Amino acid sequence: MLKIIFNILKKIYKFIGFNKFALLNYYSVFYFLNYKKNKNELKIKRINFNKLDRQKIDYFKNKYSNESCVIVGNGPSLNKTDMSKLHNIKTFGVNSIFLMSEKNSFKPSFYMVEDRLVMKQNLKEINEYDIEYKFFPHFYKKEGLYKNSLFFNMDSRFYRDEYNILKNTNIKFSDNFAKVAYAGQTVTYLNMQLAYFMGFKNIYLIGVDFDYVLPKDVIKKGKVWESHGDDPNHFDPRYFGKGIESNDPQLHKTIIAYRKAREFLEKNNVKIVNLTKGGKLEVFERGIYDEVFN
Repeated sequence: MLKIIFNILKKIYKFIGFNKFALLNYYSVFYFLNYKKNKNELKIKRINFNKLDRQKIDYFKNKYSNESCVIVGNGPSLNKTDMSKLHNIKTFGVNSIFLMSEKNSFKPSFYMVEDRLVMKQNLKEINEYDIEYKFFPHFYKKEGLYKNSLFFNMDSRFYRDEYNILKNTNIKFSDNFAKVAYAGQTVTYLNMQLAYFMGFKNIYLIGVDFDYVLPKDVIKKGKVWESHGDDPNHFDPRYFGKGIESNDPQLHKTIIAYRKAREFLEKNNVKIVNLTKGGKLEVFERGIYDEVFN
């Protein structure tokens, strides 16, 4: 009943021109209407994200000030990208990038997993992946991740159905990763926030194809895709291959996150350039990989 009343009030605010007032007050109303969920999330945070965790993240604040970095996506274009050119630059890798390590020995400087299905189905590989710095949302501390693991406080409200204010305001970009990082439908968005926190002034993207096809042999279960064949959307057909579940990428939400990242980074004098070979991501300035890394 309260939600119905609030939605009616929001429409009235918009009709009489009080849109901004409604938006300013939405966050407090959101907490009020979803008290139990928020209380539970806060409890999980208090258990899994403590002062020591924050201090470990704080170690990276501006550690790479004015340097350049590469955020590596896992699209098929990665197979056309000469990864050996990245040996002298800091890189961010995600999810099943360890399959690429099997192919060409490339290993990122920093590694992150956000997706719950990726974590569930690859826990052993993630734990054994020999990377110096691994970053995970605080709620994964219970999974038994131990080797080189760092846990950050992730605000995941973006994923919740009731968090439905206007899309252009329905996301935040963290200016202090040690305090909180904000979900944005893709782990790449989290890495953008981490790269900013670390002080990088030039952020390059590769393998961010932003182009998904729904294979005929995939069974859709709500927002979960169950694969029954090879994965055409990543650099390795095994990535979300036969028998593996993955989340619907929902690119219409991802684009909101990327636009927010561009807006924030531009305001803070951080340059972000998309060096992906091909793909459909046009939010960021484009560049040519083999000219930047020759």
